[in-house]
Amino acid sequence: MPSLRLVATQKRKLFYGERNVARDPKNQEDMWRDQIKKEVVVALKSGDHKKVEVLRFLISLIDKRELQLPSEALTEAEEINVLRKELRNKEEAREMFLKASRDDLVKDQDYEIEIVKSYLPKEMGEGEIREIVKKIIGEKGSNFGVIMGETMKNVAGKASGDVVSKIVKEEMDQ
Repeated sequence: MPSLRLVATQKRKLFYGERNVARDPKNQEDMWRDQIKKEVVVALKSGDHKKVEVLRFLISLIDKRELQLPSEALTEAEEINVLRKELRNKEEAREMFLKASRDDLVKDQDYEIEIVKSYLPKEMGEGEIREIVKKIIGEKGSNFGVIMGETMKNVAGKASGDVVSKIVKEEMDQ
């Protein structure tokens, strides 16, 4: 006898169509967007309108990226890339506000940066990245592009490209 969940899924497939059910959040594991949506509800209930605004903006960025990709091609790594890009944008905006002596806007950007950082996975330490780079230099030689590409594949969203590039240059100079 089929389980109730299987029967319910089959009924939804008949009613909504197979492709629409595949994208149904009930059938996918929780991704970052789903976690952010849950946080929006919590923030709304607590009355934190500024946090709601930031979280809704993050959701819209992820949705926009999903529309740019082929259907069902949005992965967790792609969502993390969207969040990292937004973090870089907010940090750049913060620097510009600092130069313009706009302390009120700097404070707002700091708050938004903290929210975005809370959804990003913990970054790798320089020591871990250094070990990976040394191993790749031993295997692949001293071609910067090759080493950089292999290292970025290995760290896969756990470190920024700037940090990896700096470490690769330092290790190649030794």
